Amino acid sequence: MRELMQWVGIPEAEQAVVLASPPDEQQLAAAVAELRRDLGTLDSRAGWPPGSGTLPLYAYLTVLPGVLAWHAARGVPREVSQATMRQLGSRVRDGEIVRPYWFARHFRGSLYRLGRLQFDRTTRHGEPILDIHIPGDGPLNSEACDNSLTAARPFFAKHFPAEEYKRAVCTSWLLDPQLADYLPEDSNILRFQHRFTPETVVSQADDDVITFVFDLPPGADLPRRTRLQRAIADHLAQGKHWHHVTGWLPL
Repeated sequence: MRELMQWVGIPEAEQAVVLASPPDEQQLAAAVAELRRDLGTLDSRAGWPPGSGTLPLYAYLTVLPGVLAWHAARGVPREVSQATMRQLGSRVRDGEIVRPYWFARHFRGSLYRLGRLQFDRTTRHGEPILDIHIPGDGPLNSEACDNSLTAARPFFAKHFPAEEYKRAVCTSWLLDPQLADYLPEDSNILRFQHRFTPETVVSQADDDVITFVFDLPPGADLPRRTRLQRAIADHLAQGKHWHHVTGWLPL
């Protein structure tokens, strides 16, 4: 277990907390069985109710060798697998995964990190679509995004040849046009927005913005150290809201 935690990048201090709090063996066996049934599908049946403790992490790590074998059978490079799975290590706090449900897509074999961006295999109205996600571990550099988008179509054509991906979608608060009221036109975020044809406003995103930008729980006092932090905090202080917006682009 410790070797697997190191491989996905869980810090040493967190590893000790995890090992000191193993989950119930029957619950773990049931969760592992659900994850193994999901592998290779585009849907997840495993659920993590509040208060699951270390159960999701133990379950994900238990099935990790099988998921990596599934990747390898499709020719997915080991470095892509590790880059994809290391997001798990970055989201462990006090021995538990922050939002454990998010990682179901990593462990069913649908999501892959290619450079700066993640791409999740899905369908929309019967059409294979890549759902773009943006890990919160660095600037949204335009060249890095170009490289990721350029790599996506040949990667999936090679490793999932039965699925032809011509378009990608992104649903994110980073596509909220209100950001243009606060950020300069040449900012990385607005450049990223301009790649997409906006389609629809999906939902309010205040809590997700706070988690993504500040790594704080909703309701916490928000620092204003960067231009983006000031924009987010000032907007909310005015009683306004941020929204998830869906946009699409051709690959």
